[in-house]
Amino acid sequence: MRIAELLSLAVIASTSLAAADEVCNLILAKSLSFCSMVDYVAVTGADDLTGAAADADAATYYASVEKILDRFGCSTKYSLYNCDDCRDAYKYWVCAVQFQRCGGSGQSATAICPSVANGCDPFRTRTCLSICEDVIRKCPYVLNFACPAEDTEYFSSDLANCNRLDRTRNPDNPDLGWPGTFASS
Repeated sequence: MRIAELLSLAVIASTSLAAADEVCNLILAKSLSFCSMVDYVAVTGADDLTGAAADADAATYYASVEKILDRFGCSTKYSLYNCDDCRDAYKYWVCAVQFQRCGGSGQSATAICPSVANGCDPFRTRTCLSICEDVIRKCPYVLNFACPAEDTEYFSSDLANCNRLDRTRNPDNPDLGWPGTFASS
């Protein structure tokens, strides 16, 4: 198995906590050091109410991709995009996966809480598949990044109901629009 496949599986596996271990908590914009664009009620571990541990995990996954890109040699043009585009797309994807939005019962979601006690909404809004596809589009082949071919428990192609972070600007570089099919001026 290639490094990128391991990274992809590790991120998805980290979101697969048992229902009793998950709660919904408000994560405010810029309250996280890495996933600063998260600004919504997100699924977190019961022992990670601020999301700091999930944020650190996202930064670790990102650092692994950075190492691969450094070895790749980003001075070589590999497509219409460059390694900075790849980094932005991967960061967006890893944060969307690490911080899945808590959604409403009318949405296509996965139950995560046994009850609605303590303000916990019992549904997880799945991450948009197009965010994953953007990584494939913008990253070099050496990552061998793969996305699910169809909707899964954690990913959805339903643009009206999937988590796309609702961002149009990159908080780390305001002059750069967010990568993906959802970016608009």
